[in-house]
Amino acid sequence: MLSLFFVPELSDGSTLVIGGDEAHHAIKVMRMNVGEELQVADGRGNWVQGRITTIDKKNFTIGIENRGYTSRSHPEFVVIQALTKSDRARETIELLVEAGVDRIIPWQSDRCISKWKEEMHEKWQSAAVASCKQSRRYSIPEVERPISLSQIRERFTSRSLLLVLHESAHEKISVVVSPAVISLEQIVLVIGPEGGISTDELRELEAIGGKIVRLGNPVIRSAHAGMAGLSAVQALMKHW
Repeated sequence: MLSLFFVPELSDGSTLVIGGDEAHHAIKVMRMNVGEELQVADGRGNWVQGRITTIDKKNFTIGIENRGYTSRSHPEFVVIQALTKSDRARETIELLVEAGVDRIIPWQSDRCISKWKEEMHEKWQSAAVASCKQSRRYSIPEVERPISLSQIRERFTSRSLLLVLHESAHEKISVVVSPAVISLEQIVLVIGPEGGISTDELRELEAIGGKIVRLGNPVIRSAHAGMAGLSAVQALMKHW
């Protein structure tokens, strides 16, 4: 499987020079050599493939042999993720990216142990990029700043399906999600913290149109629930 690197912009020509951290990683860490084949993407779905033609101290050049674009063929998958414990944050992002999330929005819910700090935004975004490389995704999910319940009400309209995963739900996710949801603009999953979504939060989410659903009988850890939910949604809508 070819290694994947990211750059801000892709060249329109027949060659591409790669520098910065990506070049350092390829040259010093991976010790790639002239002639090795790899892929480079811009994080927005555009990609090129080629072989290394030259290597310098701080950059390397590839000869572009193929290029393409991978577009999204489904509603935007959004996960509103309650802050997990600091040692679980990276794992949470990695699993969401591997499951196909398009947008990740942190949520400082009532029972979160962790508190949002501004430096967390860069860490979450870096984790998303690293996971894209591992899972060979050409589009990098956007990580936003925290959202409030009132902002959820203002932002996600009737063209969105708002799913709140909770163990107390009477309705299965399979009752709510069907192939017909592919016509929506967004499918939004709300994931609570380890301590669970509070009763007041559940009431407010339901009042703004959220569907309280469960995945099954086992209670899933917060860091893993988003991946399980995205997997279920994509299977039910026959995207998988």
